[in-house]
Amino acid sequence: MKFFEKEHSVLPGFRPTLGLTLFYLTLIVLLPLSTLVINSAAIGFDEVPHYPVVDGKVTGELKYLPIGALDEWTIARAGTDLSAAGVKALVHGEEAEVTPAAVEYVEAPFGVKLWSGICRGIPKFWNIVTSERVLASFRVTFGTALIAAFANLFLGGVIAYALVRIRLPFKRIIDALIDLPFAMPTAICGIAMATMYAPKGPVGAIAEKFGVKIAFTPLGITLAMIFIGMPFVVRALQPALEDLGHELEDAAMSLGASRFTAWRKVVIPTLSPPLVTGFTLAFARGLGEYGTVIFIAGNTPLKTEVTSLLIVTQLEQFDYAGATAIAITMLVISLVLIFGINWFFSRRHHHAGG
Repeated sequence: MKFFEKEHSVLPGFRPTLGLTLFYLTLIVLLPLSTLVINSAAIGFDEVPHYPVVDGKVTGELKYLPIGALDEWTIARAGTDLSAAGVKALVHGEEAEVTPAAVEYVEAPFGVKLWSGICRGIPKFWNIVTSERVLASFRVTFGTALIAAFANLFLGGVIAYALVRIRLPFKRIIDALIDLPFAMPTAICGIAMATMYAPKGPVGAIAEKFGVKIAFTPLGITLAMIFIGMPFVVRALQPALEDLGHELEDAAMSLGASRFTAWRKVVIPTLSPPLVTGFTLAFARGLGEYGTVIFIAGNTPLKTEVTSLLIVTQLEQFDYAGATAIAITMLVISLVLIFGINWFFSRRHHHAGG
């Protein structure tokens, strides 16, 4: 008799771990994101098509009524026989039997409603996300986040190099302070930065003497994003520099390369993956930052209003469709930029390695 033994996975508990991971990914990430799509798709369905009734017959034209006005009309369902003595219709939101003469509108079939909603929703969606205020918020948000990410790439690299390669006094304290933006509530960070860079603040007053205004300008937003994004670059580069050691750099210099050439030709290409990781994380954090930025931005529409604040403003005005339209556009642009950045740097790293 031949027995078949179950083949065990190399990773113990792989299947339940994968199942739990997918479950929580769906619950925490995919379901909230799906609500953005659903609410954005509902933009065109705020007006419901109906067939107007003329002399007891349905005409071929469509009549659009706001949803809030449905209870003011007597509406029969699609396919209602208006020649019958009594037809079932919605009267003030409740179904009742009325005479055909009392019916003013007949509900359109589902296919007509669906197609009409899509056709009306696409122009509305486009008008929302291409309005002057939304486009200005995109320019401010993406522009300042990109500049802050590049600044973090340079400054974070210098700080990581100093922590790994240079003997600094109070090194452990400095290393702990790097994680301060992670530990502090974002509102406290924003209030502290607004107080420091305000025209009457300790740093803002000095800058005002040189004709530079920091608070309530894109410059202030950029500084706030640099502050919150710095730890991502430092923590991505620090362990890579510790593992790299001095061997490659010393070997290049022993072959006649200068220290700058050794860094440009050997060290930086080797550190490309953590550099890309830190840059991407800092850029993504800057795009979605809210608490730190709103205190120092000034929040002036068309000038210093970031997209996250604009979304909150739309929600406060109960414009859920408009808020989700802006949010899903922000999400798509962010994903395209992040994947594009990773693809660009990965190709450069591949060619440099080849």
